[in-house]
Formats: sequence, structure tokens, C-alpha cells
Amino acid sequence: MDFEKINLITKNFFERSKVLKIEFIESGLINKTFLIEHLINGKKSKFILQCISNIFESYERININHELITDHIKNKTKKNHLKSDNHRWETPCLIKCNSNNLFALPFCSDIWRAMEYIDHTISFDILDDNRMAYQTGLGLAKFHRICSDIDLKKLENTIKDFHNTNYYLEQFNMIIKDYNFIKLDVNVKKRVQYLIFSLSNHILYVESLLGYLKRKLIQPSLIHGDPKLSNFLFDIQYKYVVSLIDLDTVSSGYLLTDLADCIRSICNKAGEDPDNIENVYFDINCFKYFLSGYFSITNKNGDYRFDLLPEFIYLLIVELTIRFLNDFLQSNRYFKIKYQTHNLYRAEVQYRLLSSFVTQLPTLSKSLHEIGISSNPTFVSDVQKIV
Repeated sequence: MDFEKINLITKNFFERSKVLKIEFIESGLINKTFLIEHLINGKKSKFILQCISNIFESYERININHELITDHIKNKTKKNHLKSDNHRWETPCLIKCNSNNLFALPFCSDIWRAMEYIDHTISFDILDDNRMAYQTGLGLAKFHRICSDIDLKKLENTIKDFHNTNYYLEQFNMIIKDYNFIKLDVNVKKRVQYLIFSLSNHILYVESLLGYLKRKLIQPSLIHGDPKLSNFLFDIQYKYVVSLIDLDTVSSGYLLTDLADCIRSICNKAGEDPDNIENVYFDINCFKYFLSGYFSITNKNGDYRFDLLPEFIYLLIVELTIRFLNDFLQSNRYFKIKYQTHNLYRAEVQYRLLSSFVTQLPTLSKSLHEIGISSNPTFVSDVQKIV
């Protein structure tokens, strides 16, 4: 990244600033994110600088949501909302631009924004141990609990059809119908066609599963939308969750979507970009520790449909597999890539995780039953018949 360009952008947020160090944060797949160390008023400080992706409906909407959530969390933490927990909980507030008094800076056809850096924290792409799985579950539960009384009507829609599985399926069917497979390298073509064939029965089942879930009348709540492991900040010394960041995907949805996506992320201990795809599997012990953490402060016996968690995990893994494959077939428009077949490989990783998840569904269901949640045995048997 051009050092002088970053320095110039920074001066629009901080008048007396001199950039000392720029660190590109690779974990995000959408926005371009940088950790900036600068000298301001004679003191070293850090902040986060982001170039906002054009996949969002509007940068104004995501910033409206961001401010709504961070203001709410700040107010709750001041009132010691989580009274039973002495651990800190922080949220990265946006920083206004000096030149326009807004949370966004138009610069060279891009939109930039700055936000606070949370000190003494660290993020991970892969869990170190099961204790961290517990802390991740606890952290997600804290986020859900502290945001549970936000008025959903105040939330802006930032990404059209986000987590709309029907949309991704329709997009997939349209793409492969007209796709010119001849243009692909022979080996790449084999990989794509094998993945399409492998997904075919899962897609048929998902179409019926979506109808089934729609009839369950699940209560909408505020959700993060993308609670993958790298979006959790851990205290650098004690390894408890301090914050859930990347709030651009916050929306009205199902808590089960958040739980399922987080479980999908942390239970793949090889990571989403493993050096060896053979190392990918669904870690059932990680799942158990996550549940223990999440339900340690959440009422699992309420009126919420946590019994549908296995269905949602299955749905989210299939959904992400299709999204990665769709993006590869559409010339990588959505997710950032490091090489041409990166999204294809990501899709293959998710499909391998899906296969491992399906084989362990009986054990997973038993784990839920042990904490008082009954799952649907018909779903378990139906999915295991898919080959």
C-alpha cells in the first residue's frame, strides 16, 4: 500500500498525525483493513483504517448500523449490564473525519473510514485449544444478550440477500446452466464438475429443508451475521473474548444463523485456507465446549428453537460452499483472493467440512441432548443418506 496515500488519508481523520507503521490485516474477505500506528500530538497511538467494499448497499447504511450498535454497547457496558462478569467488553467506535464531520472519507473513488483500536487484544484464524472454544461461545452469547433489546426497525439493510440461501441456490443454478466449462483448465474443470456433482443431492435436500424451517416461525433477533473466529478479539494475556468486531453485517435474523456460522468456523481447526485439505474435519469436542460457553449465560429453555441448531449448521456450511463456488465461477467478484482458484479451493474446504459434519451428526445430537436440547432424528437420518 502507498505509504504517502495512507498518510494523507490519515490526516483527514487526525489533523496532527504522522504515520509510522502500516500493517495489512489479511483475515477479512470483504473490506481492505489496515492497522495504523501513528504519532499524534507527540504520542504513539493505533487505529483501524478501512477501505469499504462496494458489495454493500451504501456506506451510509453500514455506518448508521455501526454507530447504533457501538453506542448501544457502550451505554450497556457503562451500566455494568453483564454484572456477573468482571471481564472487560469493548467495541470499536467509528472516528469522524475532520474535513466533513462524517464517518466516511471519499478518496480516489474509494470510501475510507477509521475506527478505534482495542488495545491488548489478539485475533485468531484457528483455535489454540478447547478452552478458547468455550470463550468464543461465551463471547457470542454476551454479544447477543447485550444487543437483545435493540429496536430491529432501526437497522438498515446493508447487503441485499445476505444469508438468503434461496438466492444463492438460484444464482448457482443460473451460473452452471450457462457456464462455459471449456474455458477452464482440464484439472480445474474436473474439480469444479466433481464439486457440482457432489453438491447436487445436498442442494435438493436444502430446498426442502428451507420450506421446513420457514414453517417453524423462528423469532427474529439482532445477529452479527459473520461471527467467524477471526472477528472475535481475545484478551492477549487471559484469552477471554473482549469484543466481536466487523459489524457491517449486523442485521435482523435468526440467532441460530450466528451460532451455526460461528460453529462452522471454529470447529474446522485446519482453518478455511489449510495447507493440506486432508486435515479438514469437524471437531466435535470444539462444538461441545462452544455450547458450554454459549449456554452458560443464555437461557436455553426459553421459547427459542435451539433444537434446530443441527439443521442450521448444515445449511450454513452448504450455503458457504455454494457462495465460494459461485464467486469462483463469476470471476471472483465478491471475496478477496490471493490466486485465481482460491475461491474454488475455499469451496472444496467447506464441502470437506460438510462431509465430516454429516458423519458426526449422531454424536452432535447426543451432545445437544446432554444439555437439554432435543434435535430432530429424522433430519439426522435423512442427511446421512445423502451421498
